[in-house]
Amino acid sequence: MKKMNLVVLAALGMTVLTGSVLADEATGDEALNRANKVVERREAVMGLMGWSAGPMVGMIKEQTPYDAGAFTRQARRMAALSEMVDDLFKADVRQFDLHTEAKPELWDEYDDFAKLAQDLVDSSKSLVVASEAGDLDVARKAFTAVADDCKACHDKYKEDDH
Repeated sequence: MKKMNLVVLAALGMTVLTGSVLADEATGDEALNRANKVVERREAVMGLMGWSAGPMVGMIKEQTPYDAGAFTRQARRMAALSEMVDDLFKADVRQFDLHTEAKPELWDEYDDFAKLAQDLVDSSKSLVVASEAGDLDVARKAFTAVADDCKACHDKYKEDDH
């Protein structure tokens, strides 16, 4: 657990720096490279969140046996990653011609986005607590709240996959 916390703290430190890397004196290719790194970090964390959710979804849908320990481990990962979401999106990279799934409105409505990101943090923390009870029904309800928070943000600020 301590090792995971150190990794998460290091990643969080990188995400905090992400918001400021575009604000300094970088221009041209250097600025573009920094913007690319910002998008790569966003995609990596979002991908890890999906990866963390996968085993929990399998257990919730009863496609795989319920393992309370594994469920809690994945919930803790998701909660740690959710803490990074707000920082990951602080840097507005719209001025660069980059592929990103974030809709431009995200930065025009950043306060709303930040609230949705905080909702995810809160529901993810609640998921950890619920998962520690070791009861699939309790965990399922808490996971649904996390999924609803993900969906609320994606519906508003993520481009369709089509």
